[in-house]
Amino acid sequence: MTRCPLALALLLIAVPLVLPAFADTAAPDKVAPVAAPAVAAALGEEESDISEVRDKLKVFSDGKKHFIALVPFGATWDHFYYGDGKTFWLQRVQGGGSSGTESFSRTFWDPRAPSGWQRSFDFQGGKYNVQCPDRKTALTPLPDAEASALIATARFMKVRWKHQAYALARDEKGSYYYVDRAREPEGNKSFRLFAGPKGNLKLQKMTNVVSDSEGDMFATRTGQLRLILGKNESTWIAGKAKTKLLLVPVEDNLPLIYAELGVYTGDPLGTPCDDL
Repeated sequence: MTRCPLALALLLIAVPLVLPAFADTAAPDKVAPVAAPAVAAALGEEESDISEVRDKLKVFSDGKKHFIALVPFGATWDHFYYGDGKTFWLQRVQGGGSSGTESFSRTFWDPRAPSGWQRSFDFQGGKYNVQCPDRKTALTPLPDAEASALIATARFMKVRWKHQAYALARDEKGSYYYVDRAREPEGNKSFRLFAGPKGNLKLQKMTNVVSDSEGDMFATRTGQLRLILGKNESTWIAGKAKTKLLLVPVEDNLPLIYAELGVYTGDPLGTPCDDL
């Protein structure tokens, strides 16, 4: 297991206009108070108010205790949920539309799928399907009485995933340095730093965070790591040793970050692509 050297500080120096290029491309959502363990995602504790659509929600199932609930031909952006029948999580809808009562589609946030059509739920030709990367899963609507009974006992929560990718770098040997942050409130300093080889990045305990117009510095107990946003390389300084790093564009590597680095292993995002 690779471990970071003692006394590490991560310094990100960038003008504010450069920072969005390193942000997760997902639409933001309100953040509930969180209480997550070391590498676990910050889970939403806030319930979603479905009172205005409770009687309009339709529930769709794959027959294996995976359910989608939404108003099929209603507002595109609101009240699209996924869950196990006991707990449903609100989805971040990024696109969609409908044509009368003949067809509709919803594209939802899931960074493991590179294209919108690879993270979608739609109704076409009388069939309901979920697309998750290269997998297509057929769903069927529950009878109204069964759907109503399920909705009456289930918990409907706001979005589960509360962090977004912020910056990523690696050395020539394949060790990565990754930073994420809370989605909201805007300008928050709830950063986390992970480091290690692909598939086994570990959360680093930070002792200080400095963020201002000149950039960001994340201090841990182990050395000094500098990344200059907008350039293609950075430097990891541990004592007198310096290791050249390459900055990796976050927006082009979201599937790598969320599915391969190991940062979020075991932490479902709360989307249909967790299971389907």
